[in-house]
Amino acid sequence: MHDELKTKVARHGTEAFGPAWQPDGWTIAPGRIELIGNHIDYNGGPVLAAAIDRVIVMATGPIDDPRQIALAAPDATEEIARFAPLEIGDWRSSQGDEGPIVYVKGIVAALLARKIPIRTGVGLAAVGNIPPGFGMSSSAALCLATILALTVDEIEPYEMVAIAREAEHRAGSPVGAMDQSASVAGNVILFDGRNNTYASIAPDLGGYVFAVADSGVERSLRTSSYGKRVEETEEARKRLAQAYDLYLPNLAALEPHWADIEPTIGKHLPPALVRRVRHVVTETIRVRQAEDAARTGHWTAFGELMNASGESSATDYEISHPIVEELVALLRSQDGVAGARMMGGGEGGPALVLLQKDAVEPVRDALQASFYADHPVKSAEPFQVCSFGPGARREPA
Repeated sequence: MHDELKTKVARHGTEAFGPAWQPDGWTIAPGRIELIGNHIDYNGGPVLAAAIDRVIVMATGPIDDPRQIALAAPDATEEIARFAPLEIGDWRSSQGDEGPIVYVKGIVAALLARKIPIRTGVGLAAVGNIPPGFGMSSSAALCLATILALTVDEIEPYEMVAIAREAEHRAGSPVGAMDQSASVAGNVILFDGRNNTYASIAPDLGGYVFAVADSGVERSLRTSSYGKRVEETEEARKRLAQAYDLYLPNLAALEPHWADIEPTIGKHLPPALVRRVRHVVTETIRVRQAEDAARTGHWTAFGELMNASGESSATDYEISHPIVEELVALLRSQDGVAGARMMGGGEGGPALVLLQKDAVEPVRDALQASFYADHPVKSAEPFQVCSFGPGARREPA
């Protein structure tokens, strides 16, 4: 599995580090799709997410300088990045830092802070088939592949999640722990944002599949309003806890009180923050309903919840984009589509669609004839069906 990617990695590794460089180990980490639960992981809410059959493949091999770590990531940059771990200290991204090396440095700094031994004198070569900016968490997959590549000892799954999340924070992306959890666990999980734990579930999709459709609008968590939404919801939580004398360890904890406080919430928050709160509370409810629908195979109901999630994300959370919403509307109008919504951090990226298997080709044709005729995209394959896949892992050379 992924033999073609391994061949590509090995070729680029020898081009970057010289003909003597040979892989002595492999790590593979999957991207993920967020089935439902948009922007509520960092607010203490639940999320249904799935690791998919799109991955980052990383090879390790020795290089001449025993002090350094080097990275070749030709999908992202032609530059070969090098640094000495002992020289970066408590590294955090500064203005101007960019590219995949920021995540590798973040991982190294997080590992060193925990006094976890790491390999040095190693060249990392990485490629993948996770479309960057496609809302599939290529950065989380890169972080997890790097953890497995640079460590020798086994690390518990929850600690891997914490390390990968810290690395993204160090790189400038204030993400929750859902992306990393899905990539570590594999297949479908119910993530609990209250304590960053997760439970695996095994839904039967029956005659349905999930697919992603590229909007052509590029996005990046490091430069989007993601950080602003984190700040807004934390401000709302503090204000409401004080105003209503409630214990609110997170904003999703407001859900049991929502019916009582909704009529008066506008007295304590400006309209924008009211909308942010409403999304978090109603999305928390939708995820619980979606879990029941997934476990019982009621995929039409699941699709309706996806639609409601997308509408709330676009209006109350204001994290979508007009072109993405145009794409979502077209998808929802197609026969065989149970539901569609914006996915990921927002302000671009793809749409997620749940549709019947026999509708895949007609929907793909409809997109090519209409949306992609008006909005050309860079993706060679802008409409991609995703299968659920295994979690992050090492493989022998």
